Amino acid sequence: MFSALGLFKDVPCPRVKDCTFPSCIFSHLEVEAEDVPDATKEYDPFSAGRISPPPAKRRKIASPQEQTSRDGIPSTVPSVISTSRKLGQHQPVSDDGSLGQPKSVSKPSTKLLASTPVEQTKLPPSSTKREVSPPPLRKNKAAIPPVKKEFKVETLTPRNVSRAPAVLKTRLSVLQALHKQAQDQNQKLKAADEKWRPFILDEQELIRFALDEEEEATKLGDDIYRNAMAQNVLRIKKMKTEDWVNKIKVWTGLDTGMAQTSKNAKNADLSASSTKQLSVSEEIILLQRLRTSLEGLEKFGYVTAQPTTTEIGAAKAAMSSAAGFEKCDRCGTRFQVFPGRDEEGRLTSHGVCLYHWARINRGASAKTDRIVGRSEASFPCCNQLEGSEGCTEAETHVFNVKHPPRLASILQFEHTPHSNISSSAKPLSFDCEMGYTTLGMEVIRLTAVTWPEGRVVVDVLVRPYGEILDLNTRFSGVTREAYANATGYESGTELQPTDLRKVGSPAIARQLLFDHLTPDTPLLGHAIDNDLNVCRIIHPFVIDTVLLYPHPRGLPIRFSLKVLAQKYLSRGIQTGGAAGHDSSEDAIATGDLVRHKVGEIWTTLHHEGWKFVGGVLKQSLDSQGDAKTISML
Repeated sequence: MFSALGLFKDVPCPRVKDCTFPSCIFSHLEVEAEDVPDATKEYDPFSAGRISPPPAKRRKIASPQEQTSRDGIPSTVPSVISTSRKLGQHQPVSDDGSLGQPKSVSKPSTKLLASTPVEQTKLPPSSTKREVSPPPLRKNKAAIPPVKKEFKVETLTPRNVSRAPAVLKTRLSVLQALHKQAQDQNQKLKAADEKWRPFILDEQELIRFALDEEEEATKLGDDIYRNAMAQNVLRIKKMKTEDWVNKIKVWTGLDTGMAQTSKNAKNADLSASSTKQLSVSEEIILLQRLRTSLEGLEKFGYVTAQPTTTEIGAAKAAMSSAAGFEKCDRCGTRFQVFPGRDEEGRLTSHGVCLYHWARINRGASAKTDRIVGRSEASFPCCNQLEGSEGCTEAETHVFNVKHPPRLASILQFEHTPHSNISSSAKPLSFDCEMGYTTLGMEVIRLTAVTWPEGRVVVDVLVRPYGEILDLNTRFSGVTREAYANATGYESGTELQPTDLRKVGSPAIARQLLFDHLTPDTPLLGHAIDNDLNVCRIIHPFVIDTVLLYPHPRGLPIRFSLKVLAQKYLSRGIQTGGAAGHDSSEDAIATGDLVRHKVGEIWTTLHHEGWKFVGGVLKQSLDSQGDAKTISML
């Protein structure tokens, strides 16, 4: 048992004479009855206002058979008490347990408050006596113009939500209908009185209005979404001019002065930014600052060295022992691959493949997940829950190989060779489209454009080494008809952007790219490890937009190119749906993302005093303002 510290030795025991503890930590000094505050009369002396103590609690009275004294002697309580309680009669009870008049409750006197320990422990804070000066008034408050919040540019595409109430096609159709009615009301506003001019919305504001209304409707649930959107479209269609203006006021929260000030500020910013454009040569110089070091990123798929002969031999032995069994990259089924076809003419086993072509959407975590539970994960392609049967059917199962030694067993990796082209060759932004074959995932289209102009220098279809299982048209954009009708590429043939030629192997496509590269040429790409690996290229100077715009949770989690283009370029790409992607569009978007990052770097350097003098980047360092050249490479 721990000994008491004596912290409560001056505090009277709350139970007074009824305390049964042999070593009570409270004080049991003999005090007069009127000096001991009753527990039922305790209150906060610092409470505001006039406070009366609470009424005394009614003491519990037991029957004569159950009530005993603390010394074990039966108590002598008249039986009339229990009888009167049975009859519902309330009899006042005195402190000693006998019947009598109720004890009167009086307000505590000032002497009692001054003598209680509570008064000694709860002293008023010194800050209550301190004089506090009022805060300084803002000068010229009315002269400060309100500034309208700037928003990013958006397209008329439904925003991503944690759980979509309908398929994308349905959401897009109702969004377009809502946007159409908003446009009609805006046209009516233009033809109305001059007083409504400040509430006329531009095209971007109309798009954002429609997106906000549609996003708000998604919170109503699957059953109410369509009906709510239909009523909203009809309501906007029947609105009068005054009603539409009131809705715009609620949506924007801006008055006439705010709207006009915002437009003037926006025009001023655009005119100021146009004066800070860089030349192409200056952009290429700043591009050196974005060089991506791949050292230490091998565990995320970046290949920096050729696999050795021993590693390749071990990979071939593993493939031989697996007897062609692979795991489907789409549905997870275990199946067997037959390169060159088996006796029945099959390339794969286990028949058709049922899968979801879209990645599962688990939704963002919320603080209420611990209480109501996290929403169930679903597939955006069909809105079915996790574990459901696939919504898309393919003829065969497919697989993907990412192990570098196994990739090298098909085609060895090559370093970018030194060529006869000028060392000042322009940077290239390139992108590859891949399809599934009996050897895994191989390149079927390669595109490279110059940076920053976006001029196409290489754009060819590629015949893979293995038999084609699936061209993956939904993502590659390469259809069977276009692939089958493409003419062969001959050396020296001038390639046209609309005339896709087909080369005989990935090695030939790689050589076409090498013809425009040197080891010092910047090579730009998004998730460039995938493109370099399918081409079996090891390049020392790469710039990866995945690393320029990293995900908050870090690798291997990455932002898609579509998300980055929408966020930083306000551009919608990969909008073809089932028609697939366009590698030239992706390559240009990748280059523009890099250019956006170059602009951010130049803004920082410009504020630090850097400037281009005769094509050389210099900074003024000394107090006399003399410019000193500092190497940026």
